[in-house]
Amino acid sequence: MSTLTNSIVHIDDSVVFAATTMKNVDLPEKNNMALHICVDPEKVKVNRDRLQKELGIPLENWALPWQKHTANLARVTSEDKGRGAIDISTSIMETDAVFTTERNTLIGVFTADCIGLVLVDETTPCICTIHSGWKGTAQAITYKSAKYLIDHGFMKPENIKAYFSPSIQYDSLEVGMEVVDMMKELPFDLEDCIRYMPNEKAYIDNQGINIKMLKELGISQIYPSSYDTKKEKDICFSYRVERPTGEHFTFAYLK
Repeated sequence: MSTLTNSIVHIDDSVVFAATTMKNVDLPEKNNMALHICVDPEKVKVNRDRLQKELGIPLENWALPWQKHTANLARVTSEDKGRGAIDISTSIMETDAVFTTERNTLIGVFTADCIGLVLVDETTPCICTIHSGWKGTAQAITYKSAKYLIDHGFMKPENIKAYFSPSIQYDSLEVGMEVVDMMKELPFDLEDCIRYMPNEKAYIDNQGINIKMLKELGISQIYPSSYDTKKEKDICFSYRVERPTGEHFTFAYLK
């Protein structure tokens, strides 16, 4: 059975392949791909093994972060191949965004309700994967990562394509006012991304805020996801629905 069954983000052209693995109740741990949040690491390794065979990209060519809701970006080179693929202790630490210009090197991030974002510039070429929950968004990880890539010549805004994984959407992401206060510190107009409720709570549009960050940098080729992880419980992992839960894997590699 394909690990990529029901894959939502799916790019396959002459330059890059990218996808998001989805929840699948017929696979071990429902196709959980994350070693840092699992019941049985060996079952996650079974899922990763199936994926490496399906893609034809061996685990020795994967380079993965151990995410901690930071705004840190790391460059992946050939020396990083294999990190975090089999042994989580070898992961790229304290990092929530990774990019590479190396061919045949798979990078990715893990998400449940958070956003998994793939940035692609086919002309340089360069790829970047970003994990942004509300904590990462409050730290502007997407803006900072994309700006670094543009400022250092790894990507050009007019060429960047941005693909969003499924995530918890506007109507489902209820937060406390302390989160709203953090979001309001961002230098963007968020009036249409915050809906206040009478119970000292609010709904925020995490995907929409990240889209504003991309547009601020002149990126216009943006492909949002309409899948709400909280509502699409048959094919999506969600911490707000099920604990313990697994995680999606949003990944990319240059051919």
